[in-house]
Amino acid sequence: MSFDIDGIVEEHFKEHRDIFGFEGIVTLIEEVMRASTLQEAQDNVRQKAQEFLLVLPKFTPSEAWGNPESMERQQINRLFSVVGGGRSIEGKLKYLQRIVAESSKITSPRRIISSLIILESLSAVINSFNAASAGFVFEGFLAALLQGEQEAEISAMGNLPIQDLIAFKDSDTPMPISLKLLGPKTNIEGSYTNLVDGLDEFGEMIYIVARKDGEAIAIEQFRFTQENFLDALYLDAKGRGKKAGASLITLASLGLSPEESLPQLKAAPSWEERYELLQQTTGYSTKVRAKKERLKAEREAAEVEAQEAEEVDIAADTDSVEAAREALHEAIREEWTLLLESQKQHTQWSISVPQLKSFDFVEYQELGTLPYSAKQIEDVAILHMDKLNGDLVQLFGATKDLSENINKYFTFDKRDRAISSGERAIQNTAQIEQSLQRQISADPREEEV
Repeated sequence: MSFDIDGIVEEHFKEHRDIFGFEGIVTLIEEVMRASTLQEAQDNVRQKAQEFLLVLPKFTPSEAWGNPESMERQQINRLFSVVGGGRSIEGKLKYLQRIVAESSKITSPRRIISSLIILESLSAVINSFNAASAGFVFEGFLAALLQGEQEAEISAMGNLPIQDLIAFKDSDTPMPISLKLLGPKTNIEGSYTNLVDGLDEFGEMIYIVARKDGEAIAIEQFRFTQENFLDALYLDAKGRGKKAGASLITLASLGLSPEESLPQLKAAPSWEERYELLQQTTGYSTKVRAKKERLKAEREAAEVEAQEAEEVDIAADTDSVEAAREALHEAIREEWTLLLESQKQHTQWSISVPQLKSFDFVEYQELGTLPYSAKQIEDVAILHMDKLNGDLVQLFGATKDLSENINKYFTFDKRDRAISSGERAIQNTAQIEQSLQRQISADPREEEV
């Protein structure tokens, strides 16, 4: 039995001939078929990308990532060590961002896989924690990425830490960073007292602002220094004094108005003298100032006592002085902890992105975005699936199965099931060996880009 295909199509579409024409209808059918085939191919690639992401190792970020001595940090150091970009915040982030670009020419499976694992870790930070805890965990994530250390203790100078982490801590140029995890249009705020003390201690403070922007994290950076922060807090986007900033920097105790206070502060011949004046401004905590003055006096008294003990060379007395110093340090810690728990007494500064963009004296940069949604990370994997062959899927799948089968071997109560799991683990090791041998022989040499 035969069919006249052309006749059937002709009969079916004859009513629309005048509108489309027969050739037009055939073309339309071909386009629909091509689109269907293309969609099927795209769905197939996405499925493979999803399957590949499922078998990749998972690293759950925690605050322990911010401690270089912790076991968790040491485990993930190897992962973050592949991130190039030198000792630069911008360089590190841009290196990681290149994996997202559609124009990316990255071909190394190791770099692709490590980048995907890092992005999945970032996703875990944003999606697995509430607003309060996500900030602390994000600090740990950035500390690991930037080869730094998260900070939460009182500094050696007795200041509350405005810096959330010190980036590149073991380098010649460690960078104090204050991190803000905010909404798309939220103003940036911070403690005026802590900022003044932080600038006294470090000379500068680098702010990293991460904003949830749809399915990605948009990252900004700006820098306050001993020279620019007063203008940044006082001026608005049009270069005029703003009330909130004026209320912070006013030297009311010296009888000066806000307009008179700013030039007085900026005219100080040295930072040390300016710092003394800043502690007299209305924005600086009176309780902090009083405690600092008292603790300074106690320190000076302890130093005098230590010097006298050294002069008479009495070891026992020296030991007692050291004990007194340690007790004093503990008292400082306790008193500053009480201050930390009572943030209301720390007057806040506030600044908007339009203001930052308008200031030519503040180094403000938009450092780009990093994806954190599951779909966005899948899209990144899809971009590179043609460079990730089936052996890699088998390698990571077999590695995952090996771990599971070993656990089953030692935990199953029935001997026959345990032995069966052990035998499957042996098969997994053979698959891993074969896959790794093929990967090593085919591993492309790729320059850092």
